[in-house]
Amino acid sequence: MKVLAWVRASQAILFEASAVPACVGTAAAVSAGSTFVLLYFVLILISLLGIQAGANLLKGYYEAQDRSVPPSSAGSWIAFDSGAAVGLAGKPRTVLRAAWACMAVGVMAGLVLVSLTLSPLLLAFGLAGVVLAWSYSSPPLKLSYRGIGEMSTFLAFGPIMTVGATVAYGTAGWTESLLASLVLGFLAASISFSRYFPNEAEDRSKAKRTPVTILGKPAAAAVLSGLLWAAIGVTVLWFAVDPRRVLALVSLPFSLGAVAALPKAVAGRVRFEVCSGLTVLAHVAAGAGLVLAILA
Repeated sequence: MKVLAWVRASQAILFEASAVPACVGTAAAVSAGSTFVLLYFVLILISLLGIQAGANLLKGYYEAQDRSVPPSSAGSWIAFDSGAAVGLAGKPRTVLRAAWACMAVGVMAGLVLVSLTLSPLLLAFGLAGVVLAWSYSSPPLKLSYRGIGEMSTFLAFGPIMTVGATVAYGTAGWTESLLASLVLGFLAASISFSRYFPNEAEDRSKAKRTPVTILGKPAAAAVLSGLLWAAIGVTVLWFAVDPRRVLALVSLPFSLGAVAALPKAVAGRVRFEVCSGLTVLAHVAAGAGLVLAILA
């Protein structure tokens, strides 16, 4: 089915990475006394999801142009399939136009929100997010090709999205939002990082410098484990400081499961997609737990 193919090509299974910061950032604002405005929340979601969809399609287009070997993860819903996007249309540039259309929808929703809030700070957050989304895979920067893609992922899906959502309602709650954004940023970076492992051979053929091609799988797995432990550490510390935040701990079984699965994946006993899937679940659970913990 064509619709399902577009859903997979846009990596819609990962749209939760944008929806979660929107919910957590809004919860932080409301908990601090800001009034919940449904229109603001809808515009935040449209903006973040539109920009992410556009960035995902840009990644699919440009990485397919660089590929000289068959996709390493053809047909996968979790790992990145570089052939998914360009195979949807007779002309690959149709995917490029679709990517920019999604980005335009996201940017327009963000500008409407800025016009309603009259917040220059929100505009700054939005501009930073758009630049990071565009530069992740698009030339000339191609951050994901330079071994620093996870730094931009941490910033974009952590502080920029989460605190940006809070700022849409005012300045109240930004400190709690920032703390929560560290958890979400580390987990989002872990999701992105974990998806490099299945594509190591393809990435090497494209001279793409990822943590896996630079360090090798064992050392890269140790770094990924460190990112997951960072998310776990911030969550536990938050609970230790304020035991009322106990619901924030609901993500820990999934994060610890991903950590435990990594050595098995390096040894070839389980697929790396298992680690990615557990990390996605950890991110979703963290979002739900953080929202409930903040509002409790």
